[in-house]
Amino acid sequence: MDSTVSGYKQIPVKTWYLTFEGALTDVVPIESVQVEHWENPVAEDYLELYKEVGNFWGWAGRLLKTSEELTEILNSANNEIWLFRVENEVAGFFELVRAEGETELVYLGLKPEWIGKGLGQKLIQASVYVAGQNGEKVWLHTCERDHSSALKAYLKAGFKIEKELVLMEFYPE
Repeated sequence: MDSTVSGYKQIPVKTWYLTFEGALTDVVPIESVQVEHWENPVAEDYLELYKEVGNFWGWAGRLLKTSEELTEILNSANNEIWLFRVENEVAGFFELVRAEGETELVYLGLKPEWIGKGLGQKLIQASVYVAGQNGEKVWLHTCERDHSSALKAYLKAGFKIEKELVLMEFYPE
């Protein structure tokens, strides 16, 4: 993709790649929250939740896809979307991509009204629990544009930094 995408600008962003190094057997489901597999979501419904969770953080990856490209991703056998519910209300979501020997936590976040209520660690724990079901490597990346506590929260949850890079990323203007 070139550096001139209408409505977006490219900026350098410090990005950390992290691998979960805690014991997956120690990660247990949390009773006060529920996770629900959202199978084959309609692209427009997915984007509504994606934007609600990610707009403030500049999430653009899925917004740069055509409807056809996004539908293909969402319906891929390797892609999983999980709704994170608190009190039967969708508070956020996480998205996994499973590959041979590993699972990437591609997106993970809370809706704005649920931030600051002590749910971040529960969301991370729930996502690691689901991602780690195959017993394989679980990893993610985060960047300086995410919540100011994101990196600290991932480290607290048992992730370790594997590498740090500065990448050119697209962000809404």
